[in-house]
Amino acid sequence: METKNILKVVAVGAAGLVIGAIGGATLFPVQNEVPVEVEKIVEKTVTVSVPVEVPVETIVERNVTVEVPVDNGNLDLVLDHIYDNDGTVDYLTDDLDDEDVNEIVDRIVFINDIKALAAQAVKDDGVDELDREVAVDNETMDEDDIERFRVNDDSDEIVIDEVDFEDSDATVLVSARFEQDDVEYLGNFEVEFKDGEVDEVRVVSVELR
Repeated sequence: METKNILKVVAVGAAGLVIGAIGGATLFPVQNEVPVEVEKIVEKTVTVSVPVEVPVETIVERNVTVEVPVDNGNLDLVLDHIYDNDGTVDYLTDDLDDEDVNEIVDRIVFINDIKALAAQAVKDDGVDELDREVAVDNETMDEDDIERFRVNDDSDEIVIDEVDFEDSDATVLVSARFEQDDVEYLGNFEVEFKDGEVDEVRVVSVELR
């Protein structure tokens, strides 16, 4: 009799566990997942090519060839003049027409003549012209104290500053080295030509060597 009662109790306990499990399932229901739409923002980098006009300066070099009719006797004269002036001889043809290019040889002869005359004029009168001139160091030149006066008389050392071939007028620049009181100087002279003759010799500046 006691054994049966115990079994009932156990059965009731087991039934309680089952009911408890069911009740637990009822008290804590499983949540169902509901799909939610989410808007996504995506950043994109887009490269756009924009044509830009850039002004470009175009430099056009022109080589101008001038044909100079010369005979065998004057060819060396022309070539030497071009060499002495490093090819810069535009002043020989600036005001010439095509039919007058034969005058170029005469102009070269004139240039060579006045260069030689200008150098000689400075040799003759340079020391006299330097008298009482003031050098860059405030030293006053005295013709009685000037020594070793030497003119730079090579053709490429003498500069034609201005020239008028039609009137035979020109301005020529000549330099000379000298000493005074054991100090070395460089004198710069300007020789003026009128009608192909030396008109005046002037001192432009005196500087230390």
